[in-house]
Amino acid sequence: MNIALRDQRKFAARASWYYYKTGMTQGEIAKRLGINRARVINILNEARKDGTVTFHISGEDSEMMDLEVQLKEKWDLRDVFLTPGVSNEELKNDLSMAGAQYLEMNLPSEESLIALGWGETISGITRNLGRVIPEKTSFVTLCGGVMHYLSEHTPANVGTPLSGFLYPFHVIPTPLMVGSPELRDQLLNEPEVQHVMNMAQLADIAMVGIGSLMPSTEFEDFGYKSQKELDRLKKHGAVGEMHGEYFNAVGEPLELEHHHRLISIRLETLRKMKHVVGVAGGSDKVEALRAALKGGFIHSLITDEVTARTLLYSQK
Repeated sequence: MNIALRDQRKFAARASWYYYKTGMTQGEIAKRLGINRARVINILNEARKDGTVTFHISGEDSEMMDLEVQLKEKWDLRDVFLTPGVSNEELKNDLSMAGAQYLEMNLPSEESLIALGWGETISGITRNLGRVIPEKTSFVTLCGGVMHYLSEHTPANVGTPLSGFLYPFHVIPTPLMVGSPELRDQLLNEPEVQHVMNMAQLADIAMVGIGSLMPSTEFEDFGYKSQKELDRLKKHGAVGEMHGEYFNAVGEPLELEHHHRLISIRLETLRKMKHVVGVAGGSDKVEALRAALKGGFIHSLITDEVTARTLLYSQK
């Protein structure tokens, strides 16, 4: 195999992702991949010619493809979609773009129902969706409180995540967590809340984020976690959360007081849904991701290649 063909197979998917998806310059790509800029230009030109670059990024990257296959086998997953490694600052947006691409390529029908969980990475999927999704596709939230993300302005984007959104979007009209179990029960009995939550459970694909026990976690934005609360969660064995519901290292949901005040599709229900796709990455998410996989809360995974290697080769 000549050098040009070898580099094409080795770097086409990475170079195309960096150039067309993340906006890196050819010089930046050359530095990251350890090749010269002229080689990057040739790789990108060939990628356009041979179909690696279409509306989506696809290609023969044997290393990443092997990682995907090994992760699927190790964790008994339906799908694994990996993004090339990027900096921590770029990771959330990269994963949002990957989530959008996954949906665009994997909708099961012309009238699919897509459920979205809670967090900036998941809400970012709506900003990155193209117009190729069928007009009859609908979206629904998996928990309350989501409008906190869907309505906020972000530095990297003009407008809000739902600006110009073309599809029906059904939102659970409540906070994520309320002040008492009694109030939670009252809200769950409201017909509109019941209707949206029942709809969410029927989703064809659910895209969910996975939170870690770090002081910077997005759960803090809601004012629900002080350092004292964080220490208490760790004492109970918590390693991660989904929609505010915490679980331990072996993927068991914990019995915590605030769980009875959450308005969300619970972890036990997620296990039984048609197809739940976890979208998360980064070193701070590894323990939570591993536990979520052990618990069977997600059926497919979108993450970055660095996190994938840790999940694959870590001894824990």
